Amino acid sequence: MTGLEMRALYYVLFPIQAEGEDRQRYLDNMKANENNLNQNFTILAQKLQELEARLSILE
Repeated sequence: MTGLEMRALYYVLFPIQAEGEDRQRYLDNMKANENNLNQNFTILAQKLQELEARLSILE
């Protein structure tokens, strides 16, 4: 990955438990959503660190 290239973030959905939906399936969807959020935050934090490093070189 080049310095300013940004890889795609993961989709984040806010699932609503539908009437009659299996509770376990709903919880699995929530866990997957939380995992995607964590991956997105990790990607963004790494990108911020890259940008801070580049800016510190310019100062």
